[in-house]
Amino acid sequence: MAEFKTQTGQIYYEVFEPQAPTAQPAPTLTLLHNFMSTGRTAWGSMLPVFTQKYRVLLPDTPGHGRSIGAPANFDHLALATQLAALMQAEGASTGHLAGCSSGGMMAQLIVQHKLAAPASLTLVSTTYSINPQTTGNMAELTPEHFQFGHKWMEATARLHDPYQGAGYYAQTLLPAFRAQNAATAIHLSLDDLAQWQLPVCIIHGAQDEFFPAFIPQQMAQALPNAILHLVPEQTHALIFRQSWKVRDVMMEFLAQLPD
Repeated sequence: MAEFKTQTGQIYYEVFEPQAPTAQPAPTLTLLHNFMSTGRTAWGSMLPVFTQKYRVLLPDTPGHGRSIGAPANFDHLALATQLAALMQAEGASTGHLAGCSSGGMMAQLIVQHKLAAPASLTLVSTTYSINPQTTGNMAELTPEHFQFGHKWMEATARLHDPYQGAGYYAQTLLPAFRAQNAATAIHLSLDDLAQWQLPVCIIHGAQDEFFPAFIPQQMAQALPNAILHLVPEQTHALIFRQSWKVRDVMMEFLAQLPD
């Protein structure tokens, strides 16, 4: 475990080296988690497979888990800028990048604003904009619409309060999620995506309650070099529901890329 200092605090992160030594340095795979989660919670079950071939950079997003001090309003571009600086410090700027939901938004902002130059991008359960006038998506982005297990919010609080202070989840993190809008989260256009040349893998639940399937379909059509995997009968945050599916699709995608 390590910490990376930022203008607003420090990012807690872990680096996992490949399980077997390689003749050439293994490429780094940076994994960004969803809002109100942590790196280990979101991606931990996939690490044994990813580290068979890749070096993995696994941060807690600023203001999440053990990472103290988020930019004002959890502004996603500011978050992406801090995470890109961590990637630079860890030699991960030209490796592979993946993000789920909010983490996928930050990953897209890293690419759009050229904060790093990843070799590939994997986007899980995410969108290019939360402006309904841009996407045509009228679904509400609220925790109450998240179709997950019983008492998931109480369990989520336990990921943050022990490190951030009692009541942090309820008083800071959850209100910040409710207040997210196109200005603080993400507001790209399909024309923006059409300019990207890197390979992109999109993995999405066909029944996603936040970002309906037509959104990743729009993205895949706009991107010059993209593949889309719509997983039948699955809703939001696939990394929690079918982590094995996300893992296997990612590994297949990455295996097809040049070394």
